[in-house]
Amino acid sequence: MNVPLLPLVLDRVGSTFRRALDQEGIPCESYAPGPPAGRFVLYDSRWGRTPPLADGQVLIDVHPLLSGLEAHPLASSARRGWRLGELVVQEDVARVDQRAVRQRLMTALRAELEAAGGVWLKLSAFPFPYQSAFNFRIDHDEYVEHDFDATLSALAGHDGAVSHYVCASTHAGHPRAMAQLRGRHVGSHGFFHHTYLDQAENYRNIGRGIQALAAAGLEPAGFAAPHGRFNRGLLDALAQLGVSHSSEFGLAYDDLPFFAGEPDVLQIPIHPICLGIALDAARQSRGRVSDAAAAALLRDHFCRVAEAKRQACEPIFLYGHPDGRLGQHPEVLRDLLSTVAGMAGVWMTTLAGFEAWWRARSRVQLQVFWHDGDLKIVAAGRTGGFRFGVELWRGPQVATAPIDGDVQTFSPQAAAFHWRPAPPVLETVAVEQPAGMRAGLRRQLDWERVTPAGEISTRTWRGWAKRTLRRLSSS
Repeated sequence: MNVPLLPLVLDRVGSTFRRALDQEGIPCESYAPGPPAGRFVLYDSRWGRTPPLADGQVLIDVHPLLSGLEAHPLASSARRGWRLGELVVQEDVARVDQRAVRQRLMTALRAELEAAGGVWLKLSAFPFPYQSAFNFRIDHDEYVEHDFDATLSALAGHDGAVSHYVCASTHAGHPRAMAQLRGRHVGSHGFFHHTYLDQAENYRNIGRGIQALAAAGLEPAGFAAPHGRFNRGLLDALAQLGVSHSSEFGLAYDDLPFFAGEPDVLQIPIHPICLGIALDAARQSRGRVSDAAAAALLRDHFCRVAEAKRQACEPIFLYGHPDGRLGQHPEVLRDLLSTVAGMAGVWMTTLAGFEAWWRARSRVQLQVFWHDGDLKIVAAGRTGGFRFGVELWRGPQVATAPIDGDVQTFSPQAAAFHWRPAPPVLETVAVEQPAGMRAGLRRQLDWERVTPAGEISTRTWRGWAKRTLRRLSSS
C-alpha cells in the first residue's frame, strides 16, 4: 500500500498544535477509521489511548514536543517594552508570544518527522511567486482634518497596500473625509473607541459602527479593536455579526494569521509598535528625545523590521494613526512605503485582500507521495484565482515550486535549494506592570470615558457601576 507522506494524521493533538500546522501550511487531517489518509499519525499520549495503525503507518507522540509550549489562544495581555535607540516604547500585547510557540513547536516536530523518514513540505504563505506581503493599517481614532489629509497624501500611489479602520462616532459627521475613503479598503474600528469586556456591548458598538460606515457610502470589511484589546466577548460579538477578519495584538502579534471562534474569524496579527507610543516615550524622556527624533527612530525601526521579515519570508503588517501622529510626521509613511515598494518579492495588499488569499489557501488539500525518487503532489481545492506554491525544506535551505495542476511532480534532486535567514528575533524588555487595587478595580469595571455616560448599559453590575461612577465624577 502506497500510503501518502502527507497529510499528517492528527489524533487528539489539541488546538495549539492544529493551529500551528494550519498556519505553517503543513497538510493535515483528523484521524478516522478506514484507509490510511497519511503515513504519519500524530497523537498525544496524555489521552491514554493509542490509535490503531494500518500497514505502513508510523506513530509520533507529540506530548514531549508540547512540554512548556501549551498556550491558550485567548491568553490575557501583558505590558511589554521594545527598545528604539535610547527610547523604550511600551504596549499591552498578548501575554504569550504565539509566534515563538509556533516556531519552537514546528522545529521540534520537523526533527521528529524527518527522523522517521518524512518530508517537510508545506503550502507557501503567499501567492506564488511572492515571498512576503506588506500592509500598513491606519486606525482612524479621531478626525483631525489637516492630519487626515496629510496622511492620505503620504499614502499616494500605495492605496493597494493600505487598510483603513474607521471609528464611526468621530468621522460620521465629516462627509468629505468619508468620501475620500470610498474605493479604498475600509474596515470598522467600532462606533465608540473602546473594546468592551461584555459581548452584548461589543455587539452593539461594532454593529453600530458598521452601519454608520455603510450609511456614509463605504463598504466596511473587517474590524480592528480599539487599543488592540482582545477578549472572549469581542470574539463572540465578531462571530455573531459575521465579521470575517479582525486584528488585535492583545491576542497575537507578529505572527501568521489563524482562525478563531465559531464561525471562523480570521485573526491577522500585526507588529504592535506604532508612532504614537514612540511619541509617548519621547515626551516622557524630559526633553532628551524630541518628537522629530522619535519619529525618525520609529521610521528606521519600521524599515529594519520590514527587511528582516522580507528576508525570513514573513508578512510585514504594520500600523499607525493619523491624528496628531502620522499626520504630523508623514515622512514616516513616505519613507517606509518607498522602502518596501523597492523590495523584490513583496506582495503589496490590503488586509481584505490578504484575508481572501488566506481563506483560499486554507481550502487547498495536498497529498504527497514518493514516486520513483520524486515527490508526486496531488492538489485539490485550488480556488480564488490565486497561484499556489509549495516549499520543500532541507535543513536551513528551501526549494519552491508552483502548483499548476491537479497532479505534478517535484524532484528534490533537480530542485534549486537556497538558504533562508532565520525569522527575526523581536526581543522585548522588562517594564513595570500596572498594579495595585486601583488598577485592578479599573480593569474589573472596564473603566473608560469614551462612551457617553447616558449610553452605558446598566443591564450588568459592571455597566451600572461604571455609569454611576461616571455621573458622580462629572457632577
